[in-house]
Amino acid sequence: MINHTVCKRTSSNHVSGKPVYKKKARPKAKLEDLPQDVLCTIVSKLPAKEISRASVLSSNWRYISGICFYKLCFTGAAGCSRDSFERDQYCQYMQKFINYVNVAVQNCHAKLVEEFYVKFEFDTMLLDHLNNWVNFAVSSRAKSIAIYLCPIIKRRTDVDRYVFPFHLLNSESNMSHLQCMQLSFVSFRPPSEFRGFPSLRKLDLEFVDITIKDLDVVLSNCGNLKWLSLVRCFLNCELKLDHLFSSLLHLTVVRCRTTRVELRVMKLVTFEYDGDLVPIVLRQDSKLDNAHIKFDKANFQDATTALLNGIPSMQNLTLHITWQRLETQFPLNNTGKFSHLRVLQLLMGVSLEDINKFPFSILRTAPFIEKLEIHFVGGDNSWFVKKGSGRKHLEQCEYNYLKSLYMTGYKGAIGQLEFLLHIVENAPALEVLTVDMSQRLYGHPLYKKMNLAEQQHALRAVLCKSMLSSKVKLYVL
Repeated sequence: MINHTVCKRTSSNHVSGKPVYKKKARPKAKLEDLPQDVLCTIVSKLPAKEISRASVLSSNWRYISGICFYKLCFTGAAGCSRDSFERDQYCQYMQKFINYVNVAVQNCHAKLVEEFYVKFEFDTMLLDHLNNWVNFAVSSRAKSIAIYLCPIIKRRTDVDRYVFPFHLLNSESNMSHLQCMQLSFVSFRPPSEFRGFPSLRKLDLEFVDITIKDLDVVLSNCGNLKWLSLVRCFLNCELKLDHLFSSLLHLTVVRCRTTRVELRVMKLVTFEYDGDLVPIVLRQDSKLDNAHIKFDKANFQDATTALLNGIPSMQNLTLHITWQRLETQFPLNNTGKFSHLRVLQLLMGVSLEDINKFPFSILRTAPFIEKLEIHFVGGDNSWFVKKGSGRKHLEQCEYNYLKSLYMTGYKGAIGQLEFLLHIVENAPALEVLTVDMSQRLYGHPLYKKMNLAEQQHALRAVLCKSMLSSKVKLYVL
């Protein structure tokens, strides 16, 4: 008897002894091979978050996103304002601009727009077209909308503004894509039922007609806001926002006629303020990195007190006081310290009456500064060459952590020299000292007797005779 075994074949052609017919290979179709209109239609149906994820994972999707999203920027020609034309010529010029924008908008119809930017003088001729353009940008799911308008009559801000069409933002699906909004010379008055911008990350308002109540409504649902800038938005009241901004990193308040600034901000990195000396109060547990403060008509004592009460935790401070009145060594009413402050930059514009007065108040409250910059700017500089008596006894104040001192605008005044020597003699850890003498008063008789090289040599001699360590790198420019 012959024994035999039947084996089940598992090759590519047979499985379990049965034949398998090999299918013809389909041609490999790539997504980017589809027509551009089809690609854009597919992308337009996806949420922005999913598009972003796909772009990270695939270079092909980055290519698709690049061809499907448009960046539209329209600006009037430089120097072409109403003052440059007769009325009829200006109307022709404006109509040409309107037609140009309308053609571009029509060509991008049903496509995705990433940025939409318009900069032009505001005229009633633009009114309906601006509404159409904003509607186009919103319906195209633009991530950034910028409308920079300016009054036809320069330096006039009390004329009619373009009223932003909030009624075009009634769709939550359209607003969900908007991440950046920049407006200039616009009336921004949202209806009371407006629910804010849920995805907005940057809001930049300049010369915008808005009340504090309107601003509160606009920001009511901006949980993702990282950048807020208010420039010449005349609020004429307290800027107090009760919303908890957990993501806000940059805040700018410039010339808004505020009487007080109070914000609940947790992670603020940069704060910029320019205006009258008013109380500024940020959340006490916030750790501010950079503060750029510019006060009008104040002295360093009052400015220091205001900052200690409001933002004592900042690490880097630039303080500029215009039309300042420097105090002599008056005691501060506040005994607090800037315990986190490491870099201090002072911009000083002093007048003739403030000779021999110094900004000691803020220096005494910053015992841990490592870098100090003092810039003498603007004002009546004739006091710098005024003669004075010998050195005065100044209150002992040590700067044990100061490593770098940089002074500009030095002109050889008694007050400047005393201030400079005081800092040098009380900074044992000083490593670098730089004094810039490049800004000189050539018309004054004193400077006709000494050239720049001679003055630099004289300053070096004075500093070397002081308690300046030989290890300090001295630069006199």
